[in-house]
Amino acid sequence: MMYPLVWRLISAIRSLLGVSEEAPGEVGTVIQGPVVPDWKTEPVIRDSFVKVGRIAMSDEGMVFHSDLDERGFILLNEDIDAVLDGDTRNIRLLEIMDNVGFARLSMSGKALKLAISPHYHTVPLRSVLAVLDGRNRKGAVFMGK
Repeated sequence: MMYPLVWRLISAIRSLLGVSEEAPGEVGTVIQGPVVPDWKTEPVIRDSFVKVGRIAMSDEGMVFHSDLDERGFILLNEDIDAVLDGDTRNIRLLEIMDNVGFARLSMSGKALKLAISPHYHTVPLRSVLAVLDGRNRKGAVFMGK
């Protein structure tokens, strides 16, 4: 705040010049903008993946079960290390061992991608490793929305 003597001097000069009493930088009137319509809020869905199945280990390899396909699938033990090293390997039907798709790491290396026509599944690599190490008995399989 200004000193009282200086403030009186400025007020006297303003009154002689016919200038209003507003000091520079002070807001005299508030300008009203357009009226904003009532906004409707909606929740935002952040998850772009939905859980559709599970993985588990068996004697022959890593078994995949999907809620979208009643058949079971397997990535054989001899193929698991190759996939984790970056190669692409076949996924087979559980009972008759026919090739039905392939498995490979994602581009980021953070997930195992499973292409089983007509669906593409994803398993987080941390879940795959936990099942392989025996820390978890099962892991979640996801599919993009």
